[in-house]
Amino acid sequence: MYFEQVPEYRDTIMESICKCDAIIDLIRPTEAPEMSAKEMAYKYIFPYDFIVGKTSEVGTYICFDVIAPRIINRSFSDFNIYIWIIAHERTMRTPKGLVTDLLTTEVDKLINGSNGFGLGRVELKSWDRFTPAEDFHGRTLVYRTVDFNRK
Repeated sequence: MYFEQVPEYRDTIMESICKCDAIIDLIRPTEAPEMSAKEMAYKYIFPYDFIVGKTSEVGTYICFDVIAPRIINRSFSDFNIYIWIIAHERTMRTPKGLVTDLLTTEVDKLINGSNGFGLGRVELKSWDRFTPAEDFHGRTLVYRTVDFNRK
């Protein structure tokens, strides 16, 4: 992957998330049921590690980033897709379960095993919990894939 390809990967991930009705329904604020997925981009869906502590807004967020921790050789690079799922305490409980569990499941369905990024299939490398700020809960998902190091 070249640095100039990073925006393409970000756009592909953003588009995939925004097209997934199950994900959008889980993060859409209850007080704005008409809000479109496009309107949610950069408000609840961020292509970088949004710092939730800077907001006082109760909500559920998805953030993501693309990192290449290892260049395999001149032809291939190993890269990771990081997904952060963040939910305020008041949005955690839903009739179907915890919103972080439900979003983790939907994001995994969307990305894990996909061949829409790089060569071959994307694989889940790890998942963990974290506390991004007071009154917020979070999950971190890390996916791995390989792509050409040259166009």
